[in-house]
Amino acid sequence: MSEAGKSVEAGRIVVDGRPMAYEAGDSVALAVLRACEHPHHGGTLCLAGDCGNCVAQVDGVAWVRTCQTPCRPGLVMQRHPVSGAPPLPAAGESDLTSSPPHRRILVQRSEVEVVVIGAGESGTAAAEDARREGRRVSVLDSREGMDAVAIYAGPTVIVRTPEGMLHIDAREVVVATGAAELQPVCPGNSLIGLLTARAAQQLHAAGIDLGVAVAIGTPPNGVPCTPLSGSLVRIAGEGRVSAVVTIEEDGDRTTSCDTVILGLGHSARDVLARMTDEPGVSVVGPAAESFPLPPAPTAGTVCACSRVQVGDLASVWERGFRELELIKRATLAGTGTCQGSACLPHVRAFIAARSDRIPEPFTARPAARQITLAEAAADVHFDAFRRTALHDEHVALGARMDRFGGWWRPWHYGDHVAEYWVVREGVSLGDVSTLGKLIVSGPDTVEFLERLYPTGVADIRIGRSRYALLLDEGGHVIDDGMILREGKSRFVLTFTSAGAGHAEMWVRDWIESWDLRVHVLDRTISLAAINVTGPLAGRLLERVGLGDQPRFLEHIRADVAGVPCHVMRLSFTGDASFELHHPAER
Repeated sequence: MSEAGKSVEAGRIVVDGRPMAYEAGDSVALAVLRACEHPHHGGTLCLAGDCGNCVAQVDGVAWVRTCQTPCRPGLVMQRHPVSGAPPLPAAGESDLTSSPPHRRILVQRSEVEVVVIGAGESGTAAAEDARREGRRVSVLDSREGMDAVAIYAGPTVIVRTPEGMLHIDAREVVVATGAAELQPVCPGNSLIGLLTARAAQQLHAAGIDLGVAVAIGTPPNGVPCTPLSGSLVRIAGEGRVSAVVTIEEDGDRTTSCDTVILGLGHSARDVLARMTDEPGVSVVGPAAESFPLPPAPTAGTVCACSRVQVGDLASVWERGFRELELIKRATLAGTGTCQGSACLPHVRAFIAARSDRIPEPFTARPAARQITLAEAAADVHFDAFRRTALHDEHVALGARMDRFGGWWRPWHYGDHVAEYWVVREGVSLGDVSTLGKLIVSGPDTVEFLERLYPTGVADIRIGRSRYALLLDEGGHVIDDGMILREGKSRFVLTFTSAGAGHAEMWVRDWIESWDLRVHVLDRTISLAAINVTGPLAGRLLERVGLGDQPRFLEHIRADVAGVPCHVMRLSFTGDASFELHHPAER
């Protein structure tokens, strides 16, 4: 691609350490393309935010869609590595380039009657209808910097804005996000020089010459190109497109070109609508339409975000992974930046060709936990990712924080290798406050736990504990954790960080279904917890006052460094592992 003519320069950004000019109205991706480069490392560009082929690090924030990011003077873009994740920022960097946990992210909240996501024809019409009814309406459009990223129960819409995050509580949410263009899956589909029809129109309108362009499928209006009537077989080139191979009536045909424009059809852009089944959430326009699937892929990259090939799909299929959710987890297709927007139609077509059924799209789930009943009863509002009572201590000690299981948690403290050896040869303190903690009590508690868990509970002695799995009706694992007996009819149940909210709902649902006399108290937030692990764990606990330490799978109540704690021992080897649960102070 080359720039046609000379345009007035509006400013400069910095790309991979080099200054680069841009024009008024350019997105970062458009400015990079104007300089005859690619914003990432190849693959079909849609320039509509549907794929991960333009993601890069912008002003220190990784995985930013550069096609949705307006240029401004001094903006710094760094391409991600060809393979692997972008490196974490080094300690001591400025606020501009530090990782998000080291900056104060402004979280604002608002309430409106109607939220419309998308400012296209269907979204504009829905907003006008609501306003005529006298209702307050908020319209969100990523082109204006208002990027809706999730819909939670409520419904609550989570929005990324130029200033931070916005949580909007609404009575009604209208998803009017339109349709995404299908991307090709064939050998060579990771080369530079592939454009969807809309992207080609956008570049042509910006005055960027596409060179010798050919069109597969429906050609874009107004864009100079040569339509090809055959079906796409493969794309040839070394790094960049040099030719396209199609099947014609007289056999394969190779056509030399600089750019391949792809008008292969569309798929509903409905990922937000699939996050919730709230009655107040509706879908309108193309996002609500049912589009035909593309032909089943036979070769090439299916998921550019996670580098999943058609061969990977075939491999897991042969090993018995036949459901969409299982294939997604076994290959990681659909778990990358685009969350399935580009690859999901092809994965569904792959399954349909082998099973004579078209699978429903997977349910897109928000990244954080469900709200617990205790929080709901207290009318609690919370950020999508919570902080433990020790969060400020972690940051003060230089921790690099990241998001895990709905919480901000330490990634490392600067030298992860040294930290590994400290755990193996010395002693470590781990903040495990995020683990789920339920207290269950009442006359029917033992009967309830015997029914709930696939293990005996009645024979657990007071002061002892047992590791157990939490299973669903089909025997599939929901979560795991410990069962600790504190009294004849009082137990403490622990769960994983990400599974705590669901586990609480599961427990309460079965208590009600079986009509048992069991009381539940969620202590996940109110109890902080520290894991003490390593060969010197016992010696450290002795120094802080815990001389009489519990044995393997025992638990006691004791003061540690003057703080009342529930002490649990989880390891039986010399590398002892203890957990100390104590009231959280914020």
